[in-house]
Amino acid sequence: MKIDCTNLPCPEPVIKTKKTLESLAEDSVLEVVVNSHSSKENVTRFAKNAGYTVSDEVLDDGITKITIVKGYECSIATNENDSELLNKTLFLKDDSIGDYELGSKLMVGFLKSILELPKLPKNIICVNKAVFLTTAPADSDVIAILKTFEQNGVQIYSCGVCLNFYKVEDELKVGVIGNAFDSVDMMLNSEGTITL
Repeated sequence: MKIDCTNLPCPEPVIKTKKTLESLAEDSVLEVVVNSHSSKENVTRFAKNAGYTVSDEVLDDGITKITIVKGYECSIATNENDSELLNKTLFLKDDSIGDYELGSKLMVGFLKSILELPKLPKNIICVNKAVFLTTAPADSDVIAILKTFEQNGVQIYSCGVCLNFYKVEDELKVGVIGNAFDSVDMMLNSEGTITL
């Protein structure tokens, strides 16, 4: 089966893929056609996390065909740090806590302080202007801090719509491109969400 998810806004490609896979019989193959980097990343990650075999092929005019094979059991490796992480989600909606230079310093200070705690949150979700944290210059303090989170098993997601809106999608330095479906799922299935 083949579905066309070109030009669909986030999180529609993931939702359409999920519903189609649920309706397919075992031992089926689904081809998903997308035309944005965010959609490719999100659909691929969703399918892999669901245990499907996934491959992709870049076609003409920025089109990518994602092939998902349903019906084969695949084990997903668990992160060895998962037991050391809190089942909590840190939800960031700005690149600062307050205004101007002080707000930026406060954000760096809060993130550094979280790293000093005995347990870290399982997920960090960046939406709106918070995507400027994950797309900051490579030598910035905030990128070093976020990379430390990632090295300790924390999953970092930057909103694909936000990255696209601010035209920084190609500047992502840490974490992966996320989507609304994943974000809502993480927040609802964690023991709590902390918003900065």
